[in-house]
Amino acid sequence: MFPLLVLIATGCNRSTEGMQLQVEGQIRTAPSGEPVAGADWILFERAVEDGALQAEEEVAAAESDGLGQFSTEFPRRSSYSLRWTSEAAGHFTAAGTLDPDELLPGEPAQVDVAMNAVCTLHVQLASLAPEDSTDRLAFNLGEDFPCACCPTDVVVLEGVGADSSWSCLMHGDRWMTWGADLEVALIGQPDGIFIDSTFCPAFGSANLNLTW
Repeated sequence: MFPLLVLIATGCNRSTEGMQLQVEGQIRTAPSGEPVAGADWILFERAVEDGALQAEEEVAAAESDGLGQFSTEFPRRSSYSLRWTSEAAGHFTAAGTLDPDELLPGEPAQVDVAMNAVCTLHVQLASLAPEDSTDRLAFNLGEDFPCACCPTDVVVLEGVGADSSWSCLMHGDRWMTWGADLEVALIGQPDGIFIDSTFCPAFGSANLNLTW
């Protein structure tokens, strides 16, 4: 009778080992590849509990060290989806997903994060004398990279004293192309289609000044 009691007691004591999932990785600035220290990496999960899909919630967070490395862990559940974001000063937010089926206890998932550096682009368009009421400028920025931070729709300026100025944040260490279709009435003023580019350094600023 005594051996049976020992077997029953042992069988009821379930191990909690292996119930945590780990994520580790490195965060770097794009395109230079420099490590990003102090970046916040956050993981959000939607899980199935009691047969119902739950609302998304934060399940893990970590801060990158001086080498841009981070690690974290979270409880293993019936994950439906896993989404992460990474935020750091001077960078655009990065985001991505993890496949819950590929995460296994004891095998940290590797995540390499590339964060685009921020550069401020200042645009100034101005009309100077001699001018005419029929003068017209159609200007737009190009679409050199997948970023909605700088407007790419056409800006149209017409008439005397027309000018426009604005600033926007674009990816640093990149070239921004621009184009202008200029029509002027007075002889001696340049007109036609112009295409050029402006370099915007990471963590800095660039000026695009077009006087017509």
